[in-house]
Amino acid sequence: MAAAMLIFVHILANAAVEYDIKGHLEREVYKNMKEVSLSDTGQVVCSEDFCIKNEDIVYLILDSTGKVLVGEYPPGCPTDIAVGKKKLRQVSVGMETYYIRDACRYYKNEPQIYMRSIVRRSDIYSRYQMLEYLSAVSILVVSGIAIVGGILLSRHISDSLKDMCRAAEGIGQNLNMSRRMEYDGRFYELDVLAQANNRMLSRLEETFRQQEQFTSDVAHELRTPIAVMAAQCQYVREKSVSREEFQEAFEVIERQSSKVNEIISRLLELSRLDHDRRQIQKEDVDLPEIVQSVCEDLQLKSGDRLLFQFHLAEAHITGDINLIMIAVQNLLTNAVKYSPAGYMIEVETGIRDQNAFVKVKDYGAGISQEDMGHIFKRFYKADKSRNSEGFGLGLPLTMKIAQKHGGTVLAESREGNGSTFTLFLPTAFPDQLQKQKKEG
Repeated sequence: MAAAMLIFVHILANAAVEYDIKGHLEREVYKNMKEVSLSDTGQVVCSEDFCIKNEDIVYLILDSTGKVLVGEYPPGCPTDIAVGKKKLRQVSVGMETYYIRDACRYYKNEPQIYMRSIVRRSDIYSRYQMLEYLSAVSILVVSGIAIVGGILLSRHISDSLKDMCRAAEGIGQNLNMSRRMEYDGRFYELDVLAQANNRMLSRLEETFRQQEQFTSDVAHELRTPIAVMAAQCQYVREKSVSREEFQEAFEVIERQSSKVNEIISRLLELSRLDHDRRQIQKEDVDLPEIVQSVCEDLQLKSGDRLLFQFHLAEAHITGDINLIMIAVQNLLTNAVKYSPAGYMIEVETGIRDQNAFVKVKDYGAGISQEDMGHIFKRFYKADKSRNSEGFGLGLPLTMKIAQKHGGTVLAESREGNGSTFTLFLPTAFPDQLQKQKKEG
């Protein structure tokens, strides 16, 4: 950069010299010409103000053939240069360059004499050399200051980045997610970087905490049925049991195995949805038909204790029919689970704001406001009882299915007044909606 600026200054200085010489000679030659005249006998007459030499400029008076009438050529300048040209000329002799400008004086419409001004380039250029040298020195000084400042600045930034790297390595080695990167310098960008890393660490800390809680919850949920199965096996092995007792133990083991299988199946489904390993089918789904199918199955299992009230308006969507059925089944199963025998469960389908919905309302115990913010967390149970029915995976799975289809689940509840869960699903699949937006 400094070299480029020096070259630019040198070129600019040369251009300034050329421009200055041209303008200066133009002015001086016509100014001096006014001090010259011809007598009646044709002799050249110069006034007292006429200058043979003014600073670095030499003036000559020539006739039309180029003969010198007044003045002398400067040493080294060629003397055989034709007269009559009105533009600035350059004549080089060896290492020296001369600038020559002629102006003519007319008498009776015919040019009689010529005024020639001559200046050596080295004489004029000496005026600009100091300016060029000062400019070059200034450029070098400023460049040096910039380089030194850049080195100091880069070291300061590098030290701050090294501190951040050491903090990150320490967090990685100790797995201490509560530690944060600190930066109290003046660079806004580094502060933004530190804050972004701290936000990432906060998310990682929360993720690890959730992962630890999730692992603990899975272990707890699986330990209970496995412990029951192990106890039944030990009981049958150590004692002589009747056929009826053996059959009873077998049924207990079968029920607990079903619980384990259900927990594992839901966890696997959640894992596939979390990591996009579950391919979502795009089929036409009739929501009222799915609701009626699920309710019929629940009615068969529960007998006369269930009372359903239907408000089923037409609602079709594009999505994975198996996943949608799981989501609807989870909502209806929860309503059945927490509704006292003989209480009505209201089920409604329809279209609202270009979204199809399935609304399930029960009149059971309801959910407290404290628990409402946690009901979609995995393994969370509003009644805080680990031995209560259910695993705390139904609502999280339903929410994940809704989100994969571009929808959501809304919950409304008051403790003691029942609950209402509404599954919203767009009438078209998310990529179809995006395509429609682009076409629109």
